[in-house]
Amino acid sequence: MGREKNITGRSGEMKALGFLKRKGYKILGTNYRTPFGELDLIAKKDDFTVFIEIKTRVTSSLGPPYLSVTKAKERHLIKNALAYLKRYGLVDSHWRIDVVSVRLNYEHELEDIEIIENAVEDNGGCR
Repeated sequence: MGREKNITGRSGEMKALGFLKRKGYKILGTNYRTPFGELDLIAKKDDFTVFIEIKTRVTSSLGPPYLSVTKAKERHLIKNALAYLKRYGLVDSHWRIDVVSVRLNYEHELEDIEIIENAVEDNGGCR
């Protein structure tokens, strides 16, 4: 990952973290590693364990950041979420995957932020 992209990503993650806390999410972990990759954030909201993918862009010419979540990325997120749930004995609990879409200006100031709840569906999961 290039230096500028890394700075943009970290800036978006920090803004998303504050946004989620204000929305009532209790953050359980950040950048959680599984044998299959990484989950940006893990949180608790109501009775749900929520796995959160954060997508950040500086420009809107490519559309909203959440559009970069491909079907392959969805499968990857589900695999990582299930690994977490299995590790902590939560497979039968309520869970979902949300995506936070962050758009910044060129000074990395927040332009727009939105959360798409239950953005990734897993037909085998307990929702």
